[in-house]
Amino acid sequence: MPGEDAEIAALIARYARLIRTAVARVAGARADAVVDDVEQKVAIALWGMVRREQVIEHPASYVYRCAVRETVRAVRALPKPGDAEADDQPASAPGPEDELRARRMSEAIDRCLAKMQPERARAAAAHVAGFAVEELMALEGWTYQKARNLIARGMADLRQALREEGFDDR
Repeated sequence: MPGEDAEIAALIARYARLIRTAVARVAGARADAVVDDVEQKVAIALWGMVRREQVIEHPASYVYRCAVRETVRAVRALPKPGDAEADDQPASAPGPEDELRARRMSEAIDRCLAKMQPERARAAAAHVAGFAVEELMALEGWTYQKARNLIARGMADLRQALREEGFDDR
């Protein structure tokens, strides 16, 4: 539908930098090889959400998690550098264990953020999504000090909650 297409295009345009940042962080030197595919996969995920009329309460967090998940999948599908046999064999897709691990981590992050104070949760989600302090200040109308404090406290809360869920960040 034309309205859905416009909404998806607006979301992609708004978060294009975030997607590219996530791809660069996860894929490193291999980012150029996967960035276009990841953007397309994120667009498809957004299209599915909009088509099902699901509300994306924290779009930056959702887009970031999608970008990270799809980048991991895309990088794993690439042949290993220096692998002579990789040119002759098709790339392997991520296994069910990888998908389950990624889904469990994503669900744990969502649960942990839902338990946090709303401002800290928004700050932590935005920080994890790659937003700079200045961008968070503009989005939320916070002062620099408030944004920095909420990010620091929110990330500490998120790390602690993830440890309590059995995910160790060390």
